[in-house]
Amino acid sequence: MATETVTLDIIDPAHAPQRTSTTHEEDQHHSPQNSTSQTSIRRSHDTNHSTASPQPRIIEPTSIDTTDIHDQTSRLPFPRLMLVYACLSTAYFISTLDINAVATALPAIGSSLNAGTSITWAGTAYLMGQAACQPLYGRLSDVFGRKPVLMTSLGFIVLGGVLCGFAQTPTWLYVCRALSGVGGGGVSSVVTIVVSDLVSMRDRGKYQGLLSTAIGLGSCTGPFIAAEMLRRGGEAWRWIFWMPPILASVCLVFMGFLLPLKPVVGSWREKLGRIDWMGLVVVVTAMVFLLLPINYGGSKWPWNSAMVISMLSIGAASWFLFFVIQKRLASIPMIPLRLFTKRSTLILFLQAPAYDFVFQVDLYFLPMYFQEVRGYSPLQTATLLLSLLVTLSVVGAISGPLMTRFARYGPVMWIGFAFWLLGVGLKVNFSRTTPMWTEVLTLIVEGAGIGFVHQPALVALQALCKPQDRAVATSARNLMRMLGAVTGLAVSTAVQYAVTSSSLPDGNAANDFGQEESITLAEAKMRGIRAVFTIMVPLIGLCGASCFFVPNAELEGDERREATERDQATLHR
Repeated sequence: MATETVTLDIIDPAHAPQRTSTTHEEDQHHSPQNSTSQTSIRRSHDTNHSTASPQPRIIEPTSIDTTDIHDQTSRLPFPRLMLVYACLSTAYFISTLDINAVATALPAIGSSLNAGTSITWAGTAYLMGQAACQPLYGRLSDVFGRKPVLMTSLGFIVLGGVLCGFAQTPTWLYVCRALSGVGGGGVSSVVTIVVSDLVSMRDRGKYQGLLSTAIGLGSCTGPFIAAEMLRRGGEAWRWIFWMPPILASVCLVFMGFLLPLKPVVGSWREKLGRIDWMGLVVVVTAMVFLLLPINYGGSKWPWNSAMVISMLSIGAASWFLFFVIQKRLASIPMIPLRLFTKRSTLILFLQAPAYDFVFQVDLYFLPMYFQEVRGYSPLQTATLLLSLLVTLSVVGAISGPLMTRFARYGPVMWIGFAFWLLGVGLKVNFSRTTPMWTEVLTLIVEGAGIGFVHQPALVALQALCKPQDRAVATSARNLMRMLGAVTGLAVSTAVQYAVTSSSLPDGNAANDFGQEESITLAEAKMRGIRAVFTIMVPLIGLCGASCFFVPNAELEGDERREATERDQATLHR
């Protein structure tokens, strides 16, 4: 990662020089008493010394109090912090459990409700609910407060899950899964935002990294819980929907007592007036008209059909309009475009869809490889996937303390992308005869890479953003990851189908083969899946190379913040 010197000058407002240049954005923080000092950050490259320039320091803010965005930082006693963190991790676990358990059981649920092939709408509805509101959560938590938004998100999971469990028709199920998606998207964003409020920048990596354990645990247990419910037969599948609401209800009670509430000033009318309602309507439209053709193009609708082309056109136009609104019309934008004007944060934003492209495609095509090419049973497949999921959880938990020890995120991300690149490279060599130990070892290597990247990349983004932008930056990153995942599944499915079809004799479709040609069919599918695995290599390689253009900043904590406060107090005497 590139390094640069960051010099912080504390300037008394009474003696602050007038800025004559308009090429840089001016940052001012006004307290209600209009007596808060201004902090000017000057970046300069030392050309007068032969020694290496010191690493930049990211200093924890002394105050984040503007006319619109309020500081919600809280420091708790360690015992209470642990209880709050347990609640936050449980919320993340519930959200991940809900996604993975339901995905495993969809075929059986569709059969019970006579949904036919339309059962895929259950997954699409969840995804649209999650993605459509994703840009809003960061700003909502700024305006209304973290605690109300997080608890409301859990409330959507409870409501959606309970109603899904009572579903009698496919449409009923799909609408309620969209409600669950709205809640799941809120949990994934606001939990990480709350963690950034509760701990210093230096400790943030440790606590964000431990969230990987909750994510991995939900990913691992979800399929097994679904399998057990389906084994019981009958209507037992409904408990797959009811279990997350039960856990979420308990979590809500504890959060109500334990999670600190730092009120955001202003009446409800004033807060509602700060929401970018026009931008919300436009971005929801953009997400819906993007996700539908991407999910169903090439299967339900041909890619060159009027339906797909018109929906993609409307989606593209809506995205353009959304960015115009954020730039010109919104008083408090949901996604401030200044987030993308800085090279370091822009790189981190562009990395997010690339590596989530790879991660989500892995979760879809690895089971296909194990079952359709290797002939493993669903239980064997789930067990083999544990080598990936458990490793990324454990390594993700380790990545946090490593960042705290180094006081930097750079080394952890470098190691992560190196392992990830090695893992995706080894997967290209998978075949019908690959030894199982080789498959397990490869997934362990890749899991280690993923664990060293996901949470450290978030810490890096929060460290390089302005304090008042951390919430919206987190939401924007999650949105970018989701767009990468959706696009990745669409592109990879198209590539796999095209390569598989071309590998079959006379270009026959896969379902034209009988049992006697199963080996030929498996070889053709292997070529298609290998083509997908090959796409992953340059994507992760580019992500790793781009890290060298991101400053390897030092993560400072409360001690630095307190020292800065003392310096400011001295200047005002």
